[in-house]
Amino acid sequence: MKSNCLSAIKLLLVVAALLALVSSSAAADFSLRDWQYVKDIILPSELQQESLVEFVPDREVFAGAASGLADLRIIAGDETEVPYKFEVSKSEQKQTSFSVSLLDKGHVAGRYNIFTADLGSEGILHNEINIQTSSSNFRRTAGVETSNDGATWMKVAEQTVYDFTVKERNFTTRNTRVRYPDSTARYLRVTIADEGEGPLEITGATVFFVEETRAEEVLWPVSILGISRDTGRRATLVEVDLGTPGIPSYRLAVNVSDVNFNRDVALEASPDREQWRTILSRASIYAFDTPKFVGKSLTIAYRETTSRYLRLVIHDQDNPPLNVQDVKVWGFRRRAVFAADPQKSYKLYYGNAEAQRPSYDIERVFPYLVTEKLPEVKLGDQASNLHFVAKKPPVSERFPWLFPTVIAVAAIMVALLLVGIIRQARKVLPPPGQ
Repeated sequence: MKSNCLSAIKLLLVVAALLALVSSSAAADFSLRDWQYVKDIILPSELQQESLVEFVPDREVFAGAASGLADLRIIAGDETEVPYKFEVSKSEQKQTSFSVSLLDKGHVAGRYNIFTADLGSEGILHNEINIQTSSSNFRRTAGVETSNDGATWMKVAEQTVYDFTVKERNFTTRNTRVRYPDSTARYLRVTIADEGEGPLEITGATVFFVEETRAEEVLWPVSILGISRDTGRRATLVEVDLGTPGIPSYRLAVNVSDVNFNRDVALEASPDREQWRTILSRASIYAFDTPKFVGKSLTIAYRETTSRYLRLVIHDQDNPPLNVQDVKVWGFRRRAVFAADPQKSYKLYYGNAEAQRPSYDIERVFPYLVTEKLPEVKLGDQASNLHFVAKKPPVSERFPWLFPTVIAVAAIMVALLLVGIIRQARKVLPPPGQ
């Protein structure tokens, strides 16, 4: 009985090893035979000594590389792998708010609203004020002055503040924040021009210190494949082609000649123009030129996609279609930073779907390096890597019957062993009655 148990355990270990062999794919270090494409990295002629440089992936790299550009490898002329740091530009905003007391709030008929915001003390760094008002449908010019003593004032900003509300469509667009240069003044005096429309109902104000890093973007060339009408959805469909797959995009703007409209829109993406998936279920675009409000918003942001085709769905309802003239698409700028020696040559390899993103020490020291305004290297033409050897499909794909067959045989063998063990046990153990 003991020998049968040991045999069963050995069998299970063998089966497990077979399954691992069938389903696993071995990971390896860089090898020329595994990367399909190569580009020369062209260093700038003014580079005189080893220093950090950067390059921006081009359309061919996005199209030929693995998802997320995880397979990028920089190889020096002596065939050594060069560490690099890969970055995606993203916008960041940090803001600190400060409550204020409103002083001398008033209105001069036919001229302006006025109030003073008191932060309570000097030395507080701030650069933006939000004017809180219960009024709607206005467009005014707001001026901001600063003072440390409440007697001597310096004008630091003048900006348009507005609110446009259409209650019937549950639509509101508003901006009552005024940005000004960094200041530590205790007092802010805000003057809002009357514009002949009467006073605003000022209910309060909040002061902020805003630190903002804007994302660097790449404007991708696109073409409009077609503009059609979907009568079932009462919508206009605008299909856009980014030219190649793999191009990352996150923002789209449509240019139309119409004014005085407000339309709900959605955005769909597809790799082949056959299967579409919704990546933005609802947003709005509008353009108004009326006595009460002049403004437009024709840009939508969506979660980043690498699909080649985008389809903008403009819900017209019972309105005539908009006259779409142009579409623009942006993506976040990406760059790779590495240390280049002008005495060496470098190549960029990509095109290995099985490659894992590399991990280099430069990731840890990067925050302590000066990486702004680095020399930008150029990428040469794409070429096929002559050493590339296409891998055979995994065993499980070449022999799809093998995996279930191994499972079935293992199950039968284990079942037979269990039957034998039960028979042996019956011979050894006394009957249940004893």
